[in-house]
Amino acid sequence: MRLATYLDGPEQRRLGLVLDEHVADLTAPLAEVGLVAHDVGELLRADPDLTEARSVVESLDPAGGLPLEELTLLPPVTWPRKIMCVAANYKEHIEETGTIDYLPRHEASPWFFQKPVSSLNGHRAPIRLPALSEKVDWEVELGVVIGRGGRDIAESDAAAHVAGYTVVNDISAREITIPHRKTVRDRDRFHDWLHGKWFDTFCCVGPWLVTPDEIPDPRRLRLGCEISGRVYQYSDTSHMIFTIAELISFVSQIVTLEPGDLIATGTPSGVGKASGTFLKDGDTVRSWVDGIGVLENPVTG
Repeated sequence: MRLATYLDGPEQRRLGLVLDEHVADLTAPLAEVGLVAHDVGELLRADPDLTEARSVVESLDPAGGLPLEELTLLPPVTWPRKIMCVAANYKEHIEETGTIDYLPRHEASPWFFQKPVSSLNGHRAPIRLPALSEKVDWEVELGVVIGRGGRDIAESDAAAHVAGYTVVNDISAREITIPHRKTVRDRDRFHDWLHGKWFDTFCCVGPWLVTPDEIPDPRRLRLGCEISGRVYQYSDTSHMIFTIAELISFVSQIVTLEPGDLIATGTPSGVGKASGTFLKDGDTVRSWVDGIGVLENPVTG
């Protein structure tokens, strides 16, 4: 299944099933069986394994629906309780930035940070360049959405906790200018990096969620990012240092994962920082993952 959250009118969120170039409404049919869900997150909190949702989908008339191109798509989960992001999960990305030394997986552990819900941005929604930075970068990533929650999840059980996959672009301000700051301390550099992840519109997610039955092997998915027609990132999830199962297991030892939580699994090489190229007003960012789709965002100053 491909599940999307879209706007029906100025403010009304609705949950839809993507069928080729159309979207069939799921909010009303789900309500008939007692499931109140206006987005993918609400559905997962009510039906973590999507068992009842599949029954409803099987009974839908596949004909008709709303034209996909005419809809405003929101991030599939519009209010995840946690957005967990993995830093430095591709060796080539570590090498191109030169900020840390690469260690093989058996000698290291994943690094997680969070992005705020206010940074969420949907398909075709603009990325807004902040006044505090002139070096705004892109990072295409495979996104994993949690279905059944849990804590201390074993790697062997991790797949059972995945509701689906989506495309993420972890937009990042590489440098921040603080007007009144006279001295930059080492700790400031770390927090500047962290704060550079937090701006509004800096977590692009979409265009929809694809359930695991449509993704034969998430460890072998091509992904890429192009800026205004030029390809900068092109890689494969097989190059991730830590697998999805390892990431889920590790982070669940620290925080309880809940339905609708989003894990961004890290970016490959080809970010703008490596070439000194950054986003500018008028650019278009196209991020894609095989088997999922294309997430497109214009850039505005």
